Amino acid sequence: MARFPKTLFVETTTRCNLSCAMCARCQPGWRGGFGDMDAALFERLDEAFRHAQAVILNGMGEPLLHPELPRLVRFVSERLPAGGWCGLQTNGLLLDAPLAGELAGAGLGVACVSYEWPGGGGSLGHAADALEGPHGDTLARFAGLMRAAAAKAGRPMRLGLETVLMRGSVARLPELVDRAAALGLDFLLASHLLPMDAASEAESLFLPCSAAALRLFTRYQAEAAARGLDLSAVPKAAVMYHRSPAEKELMDLLLRMRQEAQEQGVWLNVARLAGTDPAGLAALEDIFAEARRRAEAHGLELRLPPLTAPERPEDRRCAFMEREAAFVDWQGDVSPCHFLWHGYSCRVLGDEKRVAPRHFGTIAATPLEDIWQGAELERFRETARVAEYPACGDCGAGLCSDAAGLSGPFERDCLGLDVPCGHCPWSVGQLMCLGG
Repeated sequence: MARFPKTLFVETTTRCNLSCAMCARCQPGWRGGFGDMDAALFERLDEAFRHAQAVILNGMGEPLLHPELPRLVRFVSERLPAGGWCGLQTNGLLLDAPLAGELAGAGLGVACVSYEWPGGGGSLGHAADALEGPHGDTLARFAGLMRAAAAKAGRPMRLGLETVLMRGSVARLPELVDRAAALGLDFLLASHLLPMDAASEAESLFLPCSAAALRLFTRYQAEAAARGLDLSAVPKAAVMYHRSPAEKELMDLLLRMRQEAQEQGVWLNVARLAGTDPAGLAALEDIFAEARRRAEAHGLELRLPPLTAPERPEDRRCAFMEREAAFVDWQGDVSPCHFLWHGYSCRVLGDEKRVAPRHFGTIAATPLEDIWQGAELERFRETARVAEYPACGDCGAGLCSDAAGLSGPFERDCLGLDVPCGHCPWSVGQLMCLGG
């Protein structure tokens, strides 16, 4: 076991100059508080920074609001080992030439700006739209200021753009690739949306069912259609006491599909699969393919999320566990992953989910390395790495009461595991972020 985490996510603030509808801190269920990390508390990570490969100053706030941000960046960069880097994510609106110069001079190695198409998300429009008309101006200003500051400081800096894919704007993704390349950015990172309420779910593009389940269902769906049947009618037929000949035929087909799924080790959520739009998925694949083609032509690094959950449950992975990451919030509490960093409410698998933060100690009282090497956190990481938790997205029973967290913090899943990874949107690739 490594004595220190290799990747550190440190939340410098939970304050922000925007109020975006897609942000957990802007929802009634937010329980993470509001404030800035004290510089003295930040400096308690001194020894951890000396062993980290990457330190990302992000979280649920806007890092440029921290009054001592350049000092914090310098504190990190002066301690990182060879090859290590310090980065941050920002909405870019507060950046000016003096601040860009201070950050570059302090040793900032990666700067990523968030971006949403103005009005592109319907009711989820970016709050920056109200601050300045074409949001693209922020991109140009961010790229120009940071590139000039890095050149003046004589330090290398990778610049990138992060965006959330939504139904109302995803068709313009290839255009965004062109825009990022034209501005001289190094990378573009795209993530699916984590819906905050039932209304925002309409903008979500991700199918939480596995690719194997979708493929199997599509084959049986074609067979049903050839017989004049409709698999979307299965829920109604299943509860009928007296079934028509067509309903009996439909249930026989369903039974055969489930038997084959069981033989292949595939979980099936028939209702969710029946609601899938094959043509819509194909259109998204075409958009992604065009974005990749343009990125390759421009020499731009492009990270796109999958459109469905992994092929099989055993293919799930957690980048946070693989990169041996630790998360420290603005008050010093230590969590194992982004999902459990804060307390908030959101929508997972079509149901309300109340996330309870999972803390294993605080750096205010205990050195991070002691928390990191603690038996409880190590057991959590090992259980998450093995990835034998249930495939909640393919479960026909829906989000269970314990996973939903409506009656209290998560305790156990249906397999008896105490890590809430079965319904984690990061483990299936739905959500992606800088450094994970």
